[in-house]
Amino acid sequence: MKLNYTYIIALFFAINSFAQSSSCGNVVDDTFSAAGALPEGWTEYSTSGSVTVVNDYLKFNLVQNTPSAYRTFAAVSNNCSFSFDVQGSRTTMNFQMDLVSSEGKYIASIALGKGTTDIKYATAMVNTIPGTYVAGVIGTSKFAKNKNYSLSMYVDFDNQTVDFYNDGLLTLENIPFLETTTNFAKVDAKLLYMYSNSGTAFLDNLTVVEANESRISLSNAIEFSQKAINAAIVGDKYNQYPQTAVDAFQSEIDNANAVLANCESASAAIDTAVSDLQTAETTFGTTKVNDPVLKLYSGYDFSGSEHEVYCGYYNGGLGTFEDWAVSFKLEKGYMATFAQDINGLGVSKIYIAQDADLEINLPAALQETISFIRVSPWFTVGKKGSLGDVKWTTSDNYNTSWYYNWGLAATNESSESKFVPMAWSKSDNWTSLAKMEAVGQNMSFNHLMAFNEPDNSGQSNLTVEQALEAYPKLLASGLRLGAPGVENVQYSSTNDSFNEDSWIKEFMDSCVARGYRVDFIPAHDYVRRSKSTFLERFKGLHDRYNLPIWVTEYNYGNPNMGSANLTVEQGYSNIKGLTEVLEGADFIERYNWYYFFGAASGIGGMTNGELNITGQFYRDFESPAPSYIQETYEQGELSVAINSVASGFVISPTVVTEGVFTIKNLDRVENGRLELAIFSTTGQLVKKVSDISGVVNVSSLSRGVYIVRITSDLGYFTQKIIIQ
Repeated sequence: MKLNYTYIIALFFAINSFAQSSSCGNVVDDTFSAAGALPEGWTEYSTSGSVTVVNDYLKFNLVQNTPSAYRTFAAVSNNCSFSFDVQGSRTTMNFQMDLVSSEGKYIASIALGKGTTDIKYATAMVNTIPGTYVAGVIGTSKFAKNKNYSLSMYVDFDNQTVDFYNDGLLTLENIPFLETTTNFAKVDAKLLYMYSNSGTAFLDNLTVVEANESRISLSNAIEFSQKAINAAIVGDKYNQYPQTAVDAFQSEIDNANAVLANCESASAAIDTAVSDLQTAETTFGTTKVNDPVLKLYSGYDFSGSEHEVYCGYYNGGLGTFEDWAVSFKLEKGYMATFAQDINGLGVSKIYIAQDADLEINLPAALQETISFIRVSPWFTVGKKGSLGDVKWTTSDNYNTSWYYNWGLAATNESSESKFVPMAWSKSDNWTSLAKMEAVGQNMSFNHLMAFNEPDNSGQSNLTVEQALEAYPKLLASGLRLGAPGVENVQYSSTNDSFNEDSWIKEFMDSCVARGYRVDFIPAHDYVRRSKSTFLERFKGLHDRYNLPIWVTEYNYGNPNMGSANLTVEQGYSNIKGLTEVLEGADFIERYNWYYFFGAASGIGGMTNGELNITGQFYRDFESPAPSYIQETYEQGELSVAINSVASGFVISPTVVTEGVFTIKNLDRVENGRLELAIFSTTGQLVKKVSDISGVVNVSSLSRGVYIVRITSDLGYFTQKIIIQ
């Protein structure tokens, strides 16, 4: 990031860095680290006891009245920066922050969630108070609940203007003061509204720094650089940084900190430090590892020409390397997806080099037919997962290495827990090719789950045919793909034998028949049963399809479906038993305890807002990585179509505009079986010809991409055609 020197402001993090590392001009630095009474300088008004310090936050709790508090400090007359962290428990709310002078004049006002879900600023005084709020503080995005926003303002008394920043990025500049004034002496914070008249807002890291622009600029540059260092993963894999590069960058940051700490540093020295940091940051960015980890070969057993492939998403566009590869080598720690056709369609297969480098001869169906490749790092995790909006950064987290939230976007991108996206239903909002391509381009993803509880009218509610129609689009992600996660695997209630009429059986049998790739099977269970019968039903599913199982929701009953309440001790005993058998079963790849039920049910993880004995058990239960068991891949046999008589066939034209194409060199096959079949890109047989004369009529087929396969006693030959 290139710093804007003219309109630079210290982002909340940067301000704190400056305030804590230097006394030069520091005015306020409130981190709310001492629980209990309000810190010195703060006064609650309008309410009593509704503004408190909890878990290192200043908490505004709205029940009926509007909790309000102000912070006073020695008046600042020089240009300064004001910053704070804030979040709300609801999207629809109005949390307002006013900047006021010692004379009661308003400098600026900012409101979160006011009216529509935006962060707005006041543009005029209305009846002696800030009003006429306009959106724009966070750009084009919307205010979101339970999300931390780092907001800051640069207060310019010389020009009587304010610049607004969100996460350090300038979003508004040169906004006039609401009233002309000469100092800044008070911050007034108030939670005016919450949907349903209930909710909380949290304020943190409120800071005011009095300093000239050059010093604030250096503080900001240091913090951006330090943040980049802190986020960097050291190593020799994709998106990681060599330790030598980290050390060199840190040395430049340390030098800049020395300049900042010296209150006598001249502007020229500060400017030089800013410039040096910018150069160091640019240099550091170039050291990020992105080596070619996949090597393709045009011949069998890694012979012929070699082509190197970097981590990335290659959906067509392979140029001369389309329909080219016969074998490959993949470095340890990476995953590669190959498919015959664009959007991941046709025959496809995923290879994972978890335990060692892979050297693979492709199966015959993929030799010289690949148009789609996705290469990404492979992330090892434990079996135990989490659900939804877990408090990842507090003591209330469940100590898990992966999670999902029933959506395509991560809840917490900074979490070390690996996120698994889900295409919740069949609509284009979840399954469009554009959505799937965006998901596939995210190199932090390895897996994708399909449709949530299609057998539940209250969830995605899909017939098997509807699911089968939408499912192939998910292959465009290139991710390791799970079947729809059914609410009920539909075993008999008295005998845990597989039920032939179950939704998941019909879906999976159809996928096998159609050639759709399914890599794992998620399923849910809320029936109260013994440990053995609980596990047995999932084993039956595994044994039928020889695929790993993800138990993505389970609990010992469901109070919403009539399960009787238990004591917490009873819930703990049973959930502990179910969790332990899931961890110990080799065919179970991942699991998620559904812990959202309340304390009254006895099977939830929280009591009075704190982890109970069951929640503590799940948090402390060890689930070591890797949960994935390395697959042993078969070596594909050399396709007879390669370096054989069959390779002499020629189809012309491959772009069919007149309804027919011709096949040349049929005379190479003498007195043998010769058949032609045409398949859609989803694997459906659309035409079969047993008596091939050399001219094939396809005028009855719709426009699109097709696969032509010629089979003979000597082998087979495949060719893609496009009918226009």
